[in-house]
Amino acid sequence: MSLTKTVGLFAGTTLALTGAAFGSTEADNDALQQIADLKKQVAELMEQNGQNWLTEQRATEIKGLVQDVLADADTRASLQGGGSTAGYDNGFFISSADGNFRLNINGGAQMRWTLNHRDEQTQYEQTTQWGFQSRHANVMLTGHIVDPSWKYNVSFGFWDATGDYNGGASAVPGAIDGGQATLTDWWAMKDFGGWYLKAGQFVAPFSRERLMSDYGMQFVDRSNSAYVFGLGRTQGIEAGFQGDMYRAAFAYSDDLGPDSPSQNNGFIPGVNNSPMNNIALSGRFEVKCAGTWSQFEHQQSFRGEEWGFLFGIGGAWMNGRNNYVSGSSGGGDSYDLCVDATADFGGWNLYGAFFYAGGNDYAAANSGNTDLWGFQVQGGFFINDDMEIVARYEYGDMSDLDFLGGVWDQDRQSVLTLGFNWYFAKNRAKWQTDWSYDFQGMGAFTVGGNGWYNDTATAEGQWVFRTALTVNF
Repeated sequence: MSLTKTVGLFAGTTLALTGAAFGSTEADNDALQQIADLKKQVAELMEQNGQNWLTEQRATEIKGLVQDVLADADTRASLQGGGSTAGYDNGFFISSADGNFRLNINGGAQMRWTLNHRDEQTQYEQTTQWGFQSRHANVMLTGHIVDPSWKYNVSFGFWDATGDYNGGASAVPGAIDGGQATLTDWWAMKDFGGWYLKAGQFVAPFSRERLMSDYGMQFVDRSNSAYVFGLGRTQGIEAGFQGDMYRAAFAYSDDLGPDSPSQNNGFIPGVNNSPMNNIALSGRFEVKCAGTWSQFEHQQSFRGEEWGFLFGIGGAWMNGRNNYVSGSSGGGDSYDLCVDATADFGGWNLYGAFFYAGGNDYAAANSGNTDLWGFQVQGGFFINDDMEIVARYEYGDMSDLDFLGGVWDQDRQSVLTLGFNWYFAKNRAKWQTDWSYDFQGMGAFTVGGNGWYNDTATAEGQWVFRTALTVNF
């Protein structure tokens, strides 16, 4: 029985017994005994509860405190998703109250250790070299303005072509030049509900491997073929659409390939080749026969992902007006083709790509046509939920470039790569290790950032070992 009820019963009983006592003296002893018992119960309850009586004022104060705590908890929970002012949703974000303005902050970095061994020593270089590289380090600012249909991207990278944290050429080998940021992507896009129009600096639509994030790779880095045949960033406009099964992108820009700008230096001839009379067109069309678009944003097929198949074809054409030299045969056209296919089996995957690049009097030194081609096949298998073994083979032929001489004496590549990946949080945090062997001798397909060096004309058997920790948020 509660303290309040006991006191009320005690008071009522006392009055009743007192009134009855005037009419019957025989009940005095019983009444007094009941009063004594009730006094004892009240004393015990007061001892248990002390002086903490639940008054109306105290009840109001407690109710207000509970409401404040619930409101604070609701505010904290709302920070995890859309419609809030700040939080984390596949990246840190800041948003206006009405959701019409939003800034997403993403980034990542990779620290790798690379060892290279060549069959023959070249001048001033050892046959075996090793060291650390900061190949990928990025900060990406994305979001929308005015309303969610107006999207933007401003991204920076902190590396140079060799994969070092330099930000510029240095007269002293190995010197740090301050780690200047390079503007890698900047564009604005209007989404018309499936269709979109984009303008700025972006990766030209062509091959799947070049269009993917640095942090979605199945190996420590992209293949040599993806860098040599694939198209990099360019400046221009792009239009495209995405549906349930199909998506496509088409771009008009100034330049493609090695001459395309890495950052916006303004209209300075010879610096970023813009504008330099070129007309460049590139495009890509994809068919998703099974699966979801999101599962093809990375190369792996993690356990639990559904069966998926993606087929893509890319093409590009560029006139050679930028390369025209009076009195020479330069000034022709160049054209590129890429065909690739991806199959995800929920725990293992296969990927293949074929590349072709041709030219018609494109360079001033070339008096004829060029036909360059290559292909790659790769795949991975998860031995458990977090560990994957991977393999890749790529072949390329640039024998039509023999007229250039020099480093092009080694005009083919035949590279086998074996690797192992340990995923701590899928692509958010992973440790990757791979080993590559070139059966031909590296020359025309040399990608310095991947750890390769130019071989001598008679060298064979160059190999590269890489191990890297990659994180992104």
